Amino acid sequence: MESYASLKKGTTTVGIKTIEGVVLAADKRATAGFMVANKKVNKIAKISDYCAVTIAGTVAQAFYLVETLRVRTQLYFVEHNSKLSVRGIANLASNILQSQKFALLPVALLIGGYDSEARLYMLDFFGSISEEKFIATGSGYSVAMGVIHSNYKEGMDIISAASIAAKAIRAAIEWDAPTGEGIDLALIDKSGVRLLTKNEIEKLVSKAMSV
Repeated sequence: MESYASLKKGTTTVGIKTIEGVVLAADKRATAGFMVANKKVNKIAKISDYCAVTIAGTVAQAFYLVETLRVRTQLYFVEHNSKLSVRGIANLASNILQSQKFALLPVALLIGGYDSEARLYMLDFFGSISEEKFIATGSGYSVAMGVIHSNYKEGMDIISAASIAAKAIRAAIEWDAPTGEGIDLALIDKSGVRLLTKNEIEKLVSKAMSV
């Protein structure tokens, strides 16, 4: 069994909620001990057309959890002819994590989505849920949260939040050794989930670092 400290190794993820929607961001490095195991890990995954998650922790177990959430969310729609709420998806993830309490899944999730409004939840590997305006997880947590606290403003638009998220991950890459290899970023609003292209992210990073 891995300890809670294992969640603080090898990644940084960020979530920021605005009136318009939610921004999720993550680095791309995966580590194994003191070695870089992978430089191109996608730590943001779509659960549905209105919800996405970031993962921190043991990659294989995190992707297992993500795929389970995706399948059960689709099944809910088929059975009920309605979409499972973002809170419902968070509750589902919590139930899965709690069912593993004797063999803990060393995984932390940020769940961002838009149903009737923007939603952002953080789940630890005990299955505890907290609703957040902004949050970071992983080894670069302290660096990322420092950037967010310094730049977050109530009422900001989603693009401004995306710029802050990019800046937070960029700072974690610079100061946290297990974090690295680039940035993934997603916007979730009433139009759905959009994963930004490399060029779009580079423009956001340039804008963020010039402020």
